[in-house]
Amino acid sequence: MKKGIIKTFTFMFSAMFLAKILGLVRNIVFANFYGTGFEATAFFTASRIPLQLLDITLGAAISSTFIPVFNEFIQKEGKQRAITFANNFLNVIIVISLILSILGIIFAGPIVNIIAPDLDTQTMELTISLSKILFPVLLFTAVAYVFVGFLQSMDEFNIPAIISVVSNGILILYLLIFNNKFGVKGAAIAMLIGWGTQILVQLPSAIKKGFKYKIKIDFKDEGLKKVVKLALPILISSWVQPINNIINLRLASGLEEGQAVSAIEYAYTLYLIVVGVFSYTMSNIIFPELSKLSADNNRDEFKSIIKKAIKISIFFIIPMAVGIGMLSSNIIKVIYERGEFTELSTMLTSRALVYYSIGMIGYGLMEVLNKAFYAMQDAKTPMITSGIAIVLNVVFSILFVKYMGYAGLPLAASITSIVTSVLMLLIINSKVREIVDKSTIKEFAKAIVSAVIMGFTVYGIMLLKLGTILEIIVCVSLGVVVYILSSIILKAEITKDGLQIIKKILHKE
Repeated sequence: MKKGIIKTFTFMFSAMFLAKILGLVRNIVFANFYGTGFEATAFFTASRIPLQLLDITLGAAISSTFIPVFNEFIQKEGKQRAITFANNFLNVIIVISLILSILGIIFAGPIVNIIAPDLDTQTMELTISLSKILFPVLLFTAVAYVFVGFLQSMDEFNIPAIISVVSNGILILYLLIFNNKFGVKGAAIAMLIGWGTQILVQLPSAIKKGFKYKIKIDFKDEGLKKVVKLALPILISSWVQPINNIINLRLASGLEEGQAVSAIEYAYTLYLIVVGVFSYTMSNIIFPELSKLSADNNRDEFKSIIKKAIKISIFFIIPMAVGIGMLSSNIIKVIYERGEFTELSTMLTSRALVYYSIGMIGYGLMEVLNKAFYAMQDAKTPMITSGIAIVLNVVFSILFVKYMGYAGLPLAASITSIVTSVLMLLIINSKVREIVDKSTIKEFAKAIVSAVIMGFTVYGIMLLKLGTILEIIVCVSLGVVVYILSSIILKAEITKDGLQIIKKILHKE
């Protein structure tokens, strides 16, 4: 693995990890004030709605069509032509997202009633009120996504990686200083300000890279036409996570006296810290490079990068999933259990986290493979696999909730992500030969064996009943050592690259 890529990966991973940690701190402080009560349920429901609607309507179209088209212009027609397209694209996104935000504010009541119909009257009224405050998040997020795509295409990964640090920091400061005075509605306003700040943080770097804003929309622009052509299948292919989340909101809104919504949200935040930071870092780094290689028709290097990304994902994510699943109760207790977050809240949240952990490897591989297909400007394949995933998740969710209650929702999402990732691996292997070969299968098997050995080690430590915090420290420390030693003994091919990344992260080199 090239040293430059490792260095970039390390910084992005560290920055995104810090952002997610701040997101976790935000939730810890929030949980202290609101626990899993009605205000927490209302806030999480209201904050989810505009973001999920963005993902369904524009989100993936922005992040997954802009970069390939922009890079194609750079490769074939030069930087200035690419910047003209970027400006035109940005203006179209502003208009569409502004309209969606206004409609969301006007129709907040019906939207909340459709997405979370089983909320009690008090929670429903607060959710609608908070939704009206938070719908402009859709506009701010859409614009921020465009600048992220622009900067990453210009090989600037550092600034996009830290934008969430700022937005999370703003909400944390509000909760610590002003929450007692202004309450949960003030938290919604602070969240809105935080998302708006993500745009401001990126502007100086975008200008430095040559971006010049002009109030102009050219609907005849060749790049815009290509985006529109790619957008529909990409949008459909991106619907898995937002539709899963909407289904979770709808089915969970009436479970565990309304506490299931916030319990799932707290668990999902931790889940994203563990698997999301790694997966997003990996996919965001390789996507612009894969787009350039695809534009140059460099198939050998294209294949090499995807194989390496898959193997590194396997090396890191499988032990993460085992560790999180086994230590979920201890982790939730240490992180959240204080103030209004009770022992019952811990039980509900840790159970959800266990079932989320099952699907971590599927989630991670889907991130990498989606970016590979989009880099090839193949939006049809992710669209088909996502359509299958949506159907599977709906069926599994309804079935599992019937027998398992709210815990069936994260389990349904996990099984769906595993099935979808396997399907995507089979398809990309037919399009780009030898992506999944004997070496890939061997790496997967070695990672599983190493993780099982690690799991038995962790289980043995847990039997000693060392106490919650000490147990986590010892289990994680020895678990990592045992996993790495097992990988070395089994001669896992990717161990060297994995150790390089760990060393860089630990020493900040």
